[in-house]
Amino acid sequence: MRKLIFISILLIPLLGKAQTYTSYKATNGVTYHLNDTVRLGKGSASDGSFLYIQDRGIPSPLPGRPSPTHNLPKTFTNGGVIIKNIKKSNRNGIDKYVLVVDAGGLFRFSLYIDDAILACEVMPCQTSATKEPSPTYVADELKKLKELLDAGTITQAEFDAQKKKLLGE
Repeated sequence: MRKLIFISILLIPLLGKAQTYTSYKATNGVTYHLNDTVRLGKGSASDGSFLYIQDRGIPSPLPGRPSPTHNLPKTFTNGGVIIKNIKKSNRNGIDKYVLVVDAGGLFRFSLYIDDAILACEVMPCQTSATKEPSPTYVADELKKLKELLDAGTITQAEFDAQKKKLLGE
C-alpha cells in the first residue's frame, strides 16, 4: 500500500505538467482544432519522408536508449492527417506545439506543426515570397505606363486614367 501511495505521489506532478489544448493558431495563420484535417505538402527528408511528422510507436525495449523515430513516409505527399490531440511541450525554454495526428494506420504520429510549416510539409506553408511582397513604387508604374503610351499600346485617355488612379486623385 505504501508503494502505491509513493508511486502515485511521484506521478501526480507529471500529470499536471502535461498541457492539452483544443485549438492552436499556427504560424501560417491557420487555426487548427481537434478532428480537423491537416493538409500535407511534400516531405523534407532526403528520402522524401516527412521529417517533422514522427511515429509515436512502440518504445525501445532497452532501458536508457531512446526509441528510434520513424518519419511519416512519402506516400502521404499531398494527403491529409486528422488531429487527435494538441499538446504544448517545453524543451530548453522553448515552447513547441505538437499535434498528435492519425494517418489511418496502426500508430499515431507527432506533428511538430511550426517546424513542419517552415519546411513546407504542411500546407499552406510560409515562403519568403508570401511573407514580404516586393514594394512597387508609383514612379516605376508611371514610367511603365509612359513607355506603353509612347509605344502606342495604350491611349492618352487610358494613361491619364491610370495616372489618376496611381496618384490617388
